[in-house]
Amino acid sequence: MKRTDDMKLATPCGEYCGICPHYEEECDGCSFHKGHPSWGECKLYACVSKRGIEHCGLCADFPCDFQIGYFDPDNPEGQRNAVVRTGLLAYRNKHGNRKWLDLVKKTPKARREEDIN
Repeated sequence: MKRTDDMKLATPCGEYCGICPHYEEECDGCSFHKGHPSWGECKLYACVSKRGIEHCGLCADFPCDFQIGYFDPDNPEGQRNAVVRTGLLAYRNKHGNRKWLDLVKKTPKARREEDIN
């Protein structure tokens, strides 16, 4: 893995770029690219930036339909991933960045779509 401050790999949507299979090969992380990771534009990043908060879990409207419905429809695990991100954001909001980071680092690496099929 690239050497970087772990919190720079924390995303506003609840993901942690350090476990993403695209991180080392194609992308330096959502926050590094200011909401334009390797796959395109992240509208959640734009929403969080507009509201001036660190992540969706800090929003007064959390959880909202926009956040829970924001996922790749071509990914068979997309909706499930959105629900997991919501739980991770709630945990991050309640317990803080360090405990959240410890938790996400214990989760298995994300799988590429071609590995799922």
